[in-house]
Amino acid sequence: MATLKDIAQATGLSMNTVSRAIRGSGYVSLKTAELVRKTVKELDYHPNRAAQDLRRRKSRQITVVAESYDYLHIEKLAAIKEYAANCGYTMGVHFTSEDYPQSTFSALLPDILEQNPAGLIIIASSGFIIGKVRELRKKMPCVMITFDGVPDIDCVYIDRFGGVYDSIRYLYGKGRRRIVFCETFRSRNRKLGYQKAVRELGLPELIISGNLKSLPEIRKDGVRIAKEMAAWKNPPDAVQTSDYMASGLLAGFAEAGIAVPQDIAVLGFDDRELAGMLNPPLTTLAQPSAEVGRISAQMLFERISGTQKNTSPENIRVPMHLVIRNSA
Repeated sequence: MATLKDIAQATGLSMNTVSRAIRGSGYVSLKTAELVRKTVKELDYHPNRAAQDLRRRKSRQITVVAESYDYLHIEKLAAIKEYAANCGYTMGVHFTSEDYPQSTFSALLPDILEQNPAGLIIIASSGFIIGKVRELRKKMPCVMITFDGVPDIDCVYIDRFGGVYDSIRYLYGKGRRRIVFCETFRSRNRKLGYQKAVRELGLPELIISGNLKSLPEIRKDGVRIAKEMAAWKNPPDAVQTSDYMASGLLAGFAEAGIAVPQDIAVLGFDDRELAGMLNPPLTTLAQPSAEVGRISAQMLFERISGTQKNTSPENIRVPMHLVIRNSA
């Protein structure tokens, strides 16, 4: 009796593609589908119903899709994996691209569905991926970790807005009155938090646009911006920005003879590994990545087990906390 493997070998296609063509699920071109149908008939292939029934049983694996290899995502993955293991589940991981979310996620999706996971956690903020998750959640439990809440999807997100808002008030409490916000990659929510705080405190809005995309260039940009600010007629006395940009600012201020924090305070965002090794060590907002991972896993397993009786999508906002070192 012919097997799925025989069909794949005869057509030169992968077993996943052959399986999708036979089931009529997922994307398969008309030409490929016709080739598979013809080969099935020639080899007298009949699906193994027992194997299909086995695959339909409840899976003991969850799948996580992350948009990058950023170590903050790796912390989330570690927390999710630990929670899943404690529930008796394994975890599969796939990565997409922040630059090409549509093509990379679309390419992954058929294989993910073929694995038939018990549930999905997706770490992404692409509008395309969010749209796909709206469809996927009709088939299986799905939780997203995003930059903002998504009202119609179970979602966990970090309160970047509130974190920066609180950090500006912290700087104000330290006597800082000319506080610059330096924009970097994905800083929209942070910028809004800054704007709300300075507006309420009656401070001038001082926003500088740094490098918005390329991480390798951000530090170099920070050195340049620090030297420019040092030359202002009425220079700032504090800056809030990302850790990467802050590392460049500290180097630039040192070259310009500006003392941190005596002349200007620098407050970062993320609490990356480099933050504590800078000179001076960087005061920064810490992302609670492990906590976000744990909460998202808990939310997913409540959906899988049915213990979450509220069928409406839930959004959970996780606060940041300030790590005080020597720069502010």
